[in-house]
Amino acid sequence: MRKLKITEMNRLTQEQFKEADKLPLVVVLDEVRSLHNVGAVFRTSDAFRVECVYLCGITAVPPQPEIHKTALGAEDSVNWKYVKDTRDAVRELKSAGYELWAVEQVEGSVYLQDIRPDVHKKYAIVLGNEVKGVQQSVVDMCDGCIEIPQFGTKHSLNVSVTAGILIWEFARLLKLC
Repeated sequence: MRKLKITEMNRLTQEQFKEADKLPLVVVLDEVRSLHNVGAVFRTSDAFRVECVYLCGITAVPPQPEIHKTALGAEDSVNWKYVKDTRDAVRELKSAGYELWAVEQVEGSVYLQDIRPDVHKKYAIVLGNEVKGVQQSVVDMCDGCIEIPQFGTKHSLNVSVTAGILIWEFARLLKLC
């Protein structure tokens, strides 16, 4: 086996990316502290052509060297929007017809393997702060909560890892890949 060269991978240019059909998914970052996590979410969002990333509260916005270090330029290709209060972002997305899911461990959460998104709907997932998770007031506004089953001693995953798992699953289920 021979590793492919970048020129052999047929990647989109930024201009082509902007014009390409997007996965009907918005990622909402609720008070995410780490700029490296923000950058990693941008990079994954680019890989799967996520529609938009909402950066809320204390979540940093580009341009920032720490975001760029992990995003590798994806902060320039992926559409993003800053909203001071995550609840306002949720209201905006709901009024635009998105079904909203917080990624959180709550009573009545749906395990990731049990979600069945409808290809005719638009979705938004809300990912929370590295310590506190998604704010309860935001959870209360969502249509449901998705939980990733875990089997070790820790009760959570890094927010950028969680984003990668969720974005991949939505892309797979919505037949992007």
